[in-house]
Amino acid sequence: MHDGVVGRDDDPQLRPAERLDVLEVGGSRGSGWPNRSWWWWLPLLLAAGVVAAVVTRAGSGRSPSASPTPPHPPTAARSSASVEPAAGGLTSPAPLVTEVGHPLLGVAGGWELFGRAAAEVVRIEFARGRITRTAVPALASTGPVSFVVGRGWAMVRPLDFVPGYIVPDGQPARALTGALSRGGPALPGPGQASVWVPGGSDTAMVLVGADGRATGASITIPPGTIGNVQPDGVGYLLLSDVGGVYDARPGGLRRVTTGPLLAVGPSRWLTLDCDDQHQCATVVIDRGTGTRHVLDTTVDQPSGWPGLISPDGGTAAVYEADPAGVTTVHLLDLASGADRRVDVPIDRSFNDAPMAWSPDSRWLFVAGAAGRLFPVDAATAQVRDLGRPLPPINQLAIRNTR
Repeated sequence: MHDGVVGRDDDPQLRPAERLDVLEVGGSRGSGWPNRSWWWWLPLLLAAGVVAAVVTRAGSGRSPSASPTPPHPPTAARSSASVEPAAGGLTSPAPLVTEVGHPLLGVAGGWELFGRAAAEVVRIEFARGRITRTAVPALASTGPVSFVVGRGWAMVRPLDFVPGYIVPDGQPARALTGALSRGGPALPGPGQASVWVPGGSDTAMVLVGADGRATGASITIPPGTIGNVQPDGVGYLLLSDVGGVYDARPGGLRRVTTGPLLAVGPSRWLTLDCDDQHQCATVVIDRGTGTRHVLDTTVDQPSGWPGLISPDGGTAAVYEADPAGVTTVHLLDLASGADRRVDVPIDRSFNDAPMAWSPDSRWLFVAGAAGRLFPVDAATAQVRDLGRPLPPINQLAIRNTR
C-alpha cells in the first residue's frame, strides 16, 4: 500500500501541463552547500530585523540521452481522493506515486534523491523503483529558497518573510511552524533530524526540529555574518569572513583556510591557499587530522560556485570556467590530481551550484541547463539517463537512510 495517488508512467497526471499550479533542489547540498556571496541582500534583511542567506538555482529534469523503456510496469489503480486537507489550513493534492517496477540506475542501496521543482517536491527511491511527486503551495516570493531533507520530511523555506512548507513522506505539504515560519536560511543539522536557523539576534544560529521548536543547541558567530554561513557537509556550519573560511560549531570557530573554499565534503576540504608572494596551490585538507596535501592542478572556479567532495573523500565535483567563459563540471581525483570533464551543460544564469553525491560515492547528480537532471557515473564520468520523465528541478538533496 502507498500513500497518495498511484499511476503508470503514461498517466496524464504526470504531465506538467496538466498538474495543478501550486508552487514556484544541491551539493549535499545533501547533499553540500557551496560558498556564496550573499552581501547584496544583507542590508535589506538587517533593516527587517533578520539577516539570512540561502540556496537556489534553476535547473533540472530529464537527462538528454534516452535509454530503452523498461518492460511494462505494473498497472496500478488511482486513488479517488486526489485532494486532502493538510495541517496549517492548507488543502493540497495527495502525493502522486509512480511504481516503475524495477530499481532505477541499478541502485541497490536504500538512499534517496530529492528535488525541488517549481510546483512540487520530487522523491526518488532508486532501489524500490518509486518516484513520488508532492505538490507544494505557490511561494509568495521569487527570492532564494532553502531546501533541506531530513528523516521523514523535506523542507521548502523561502528567505523572505513568507510561508514555507514541510512535506512529510507520503503526505500533503504542511505550513512550517515555530521558528521555521520566519524568514532566513534553514541549513541542515546533524543526523538529518534538525536545521540551523537565525536566532533572536544576528550573532547566533540555533538548532530547531522540523516542528520549529528549539533543541537548545546554538552556534555563536560574529555580528553581521549570518549572511555568510553555509553547510559544512556533516550537519554544522562554515563561515566566510575576514581572514578566511571558518568551521563553526557550538564549541567555537576554527579557521579552515585563508583562501577560498573550492569544495566541501564530510571528510575533506579542497582549498586554494596562497603564500606571502601570492604563490597559490590547490590543497586537500583532511578534516579529522588537519593533514594537508598539495595537488598538482589548478581549479579555475567561477566566482561563488564551490563544489562537493564525495562521501569517500576520493573525488571533488567542481565547476570550472574555460577561457571562452563556458562553465563545465569536472571530477577531480584528490589523490592524483587527475581531472575529468563531464559532458553536462550548465546554465550560467543561476547563482548556486546544486549537486548531490550518492552516499556510496558511485553517483553524482547535477541539476543542469534546460531543466534537466543529470545522473553521472563517477567511475566513468559518463552521463546516464534516469529513464523516467521529471519536472524541471531547481535544487537537489540526498537522504541517507542508513
